[in-house]
Amino acid sequence: MQAAQSGGVDGIAADCGGSLTCATCHVMVREPWASQLPPPGADELAMLEFTSELRQPNSRLSCQIQLTEALDGLTVDLPASQY
Repeated sequence: MQAAQSGGVDGIAADCGGSLTCATCHVMVREPWASQLPPPGADELAMLEFTSELRQPNSRLSCQIQLTEALDGLTVDLPASQY
């Protein structure tokens, strides 16, 4: 989330600033990256119920993705709206 915001990526509102209290940083992680991420925790799964667009199997909250060298090149799709 922070990397996308710092890089000027439009479409990630991140109203809560990454504190996992909203769902406005919803992204859909493309393969092969989606299968390389650890599974979402219970809190993230609960917040994903509040996304503006229907949740997909590869839906994640970008604030919960910890970027590492292994994820270099990570590609995500954004919903049409975060609200």
